[in-house]
Amino acid sequence: MNNYLTIIKKYLEGELSDSEKEKLRQWILKNPENEMLFKKEIKNWHLETEELQADSEKAYKSFLNTIDRNEPKVISLKPLLKLISYAAVLAGVLFGVYYYTKPDISVIRTSPNIVEIDTAPEDKIKISQEDGTITYIDFDDKKDVVDASGIIIGKKSQDQLIIKGLDKTKTEFLEISIPKGKIFQLSLSDGTKVWLNAASTLRFPQHFGSSESNRIVYLEGEAFFDVTTNKKQPFIVKTGDVDVQVLGTQFNVSSYAEDAAVKTTLVEGLVAVNNSNDPTDMLKLSPTYQAVYTKDQNRLNKKKVNTTFYTSWMYRKMMIQNESFAEVLKRLERAYDVEIISSNKKLNKTRFTGEFDIENVRQILNVFSETIDFTYEMNQNRILIHSND
Repeated sequence: MNNYLTIIKKYLEGELSDSEKEKLRQWILKNPENEMLFKKEIKNWHLETEELQADSEKAYKSFLNTIDRNEPKVISLKPLLKLISYAAVLAGVLFGVYYYTKPDISVIRTSPNIVEIDTAPEDKIKISQEDGTITYIDFDDKKDVVDASGIIIGKKSQDQLIIKGLDKTKTEFLEISIPKGKIFQLSLSDGTKVWLNAASTLRFPQHFGSSESNRIVYLEGEAFFDVTTNKKQPFIVKTGDVDVQVLGTQFNVSSYAEDAAVKTTLVEGLVAVNNSNDPTDMLKLSPTYQAVYTKDQNRLNKKKVNTTFYTSWMYRKMMIQNESFAEVLKRLERAYDVEIISSNKKLNKTRFTGEFDIENVRQILNVFSETIDFTYEMNQNRILIHSND
């Protein structure tokens, strides 16, 4: 009995493996008493006040339907705010998690033409070279990227770009920008692999010269790094607020301008995270730890995390961990280039943990509205969520 109570708890926390889900399903269907216990545990988990009733029957049916459809994940979506609790176990469909940043309003220069930002393609990869050459590449293209002299500097193959390092006396930087709604893989000249999230920009040397003491790159947005080991040349990611220094490791950095914090999450190896504004503020991370730089406090803090929550975007999933509904809406705005206005103050403060595989923003909002009663209207890219107070 205690074993299955543990499994149910893991299921409600969203940490159950596929094999354990099947084991739980078989146990539930074995007899009516097990079914009743499962429903009771759902209520015990979610019902923290008497204000609202937890829909354990709906959660139970959703669990069985999800397993029967053999979907890869069960979504356990639960508000964590003490004032409100709902039971919800919701299944989803595949989606890509996207992010949005403010567009560059400057003039983009190409050689030999000048291209205004209004005419620049918004759905292509943008590669900028130091001489002003701008190249736009479709994600499905298989082509070479050349400099102004016609020399190949990178090869595009399917969903990744491999940089061809040319050892020059002068370090020349390249800059690659990924549009919203896309994820892209980059292989730097030293073999380091970089996965760039949507609306992200990475500036890096075309070639890491042997005379340089460090391998330095500059990130705006979010990226996952798998760094090639070179003890003589530490790898440093600069975000403006923090510097992340490594020798060889796997880690994720999220540094969107509009976010209140910069988060560095270590999956493997060892990194040192430095506050760019305070040389005395430095943290060393071991795997499964995260350094959080809060912009308003100008301080670094460390905590232990489930790294899957911070790398799931690479697999086109959205995982939510104790986030307020208002924070989730910000992510949706980035994802689908929409404006969301919510006047539902109680809803905005409710916190959630869960996982989504959803196709579009309307489906995501429908999932939430089935869990928490609210209404919304959508007019092109503007969404208004109404208050039910």
